Amino acid sequence: MTAEDYEQIAREAAPEAARVRCLAAGDGADAGGVRVLVVPAAVAADGRLAFEQLVPPAETVEKIGRRLDECRPVGSRILVEPPLYRGVTVVARLRARPRTTPALLQDEALAALYRHFNPVTGGPDGDGWPFGRPAHAGEVYAVLQSLRGTELVEDVRLFGADPVTGRRGEAVQRLELEPQALIFSYEHHVLVE
Repeated sequence: MTAEDYEQIAREAAPEAARVRCLAAGDGADAGGVRVLVVPAAVAADGRLAFEQLVPPAETVEKIGRRLDECRPVGSRILVEPPLYRGVTVVARLRARPRTTPALLQDEALAALYRHFNPVTGGPDGDGWPFGRPAHAGEVYAVLQSLRGTELVEDVRLFGADPVTGRRGEAVQRLELEPQALIFSYEHHVLVE
């Protein structure tokens, strides 16, 4: 069976899941196993997802696990679980165009960031952040500069953030992700001058 076969069977077993991704489980004790990552369909309230919304319901995980267990080759092991979520916080400073309301531009900028760094509907193609794809400060400049009221993006900083503890790491230009990881927006801050 291929990774695509596992993904197709999982989607058929649980059509309520927004995304399914199959990867090799890893090295060591996990070698030879398959990891099926399940992203639940989550609707963003005011453009923001709560971290709890990204945990698939236990029934969905069990349903996928049972169905894949029926189809798996003898001797293979299958892990069905949520992806690893990596929080990202963007801190940006913008200069507004003349006759642009700063508060309105701030709201639009925050909405654009939460929309872009979304594991379900974000990313460059709008169909969910790609698994394992790093986040780069350059794309934040592009997202913010494309807003109609932005004169200039003055500064952008990316921070890795733990959505459980709220801790932020050091500012980086590129936030690396593991192959089984997705970006999750966590408390962006935009200052409009």
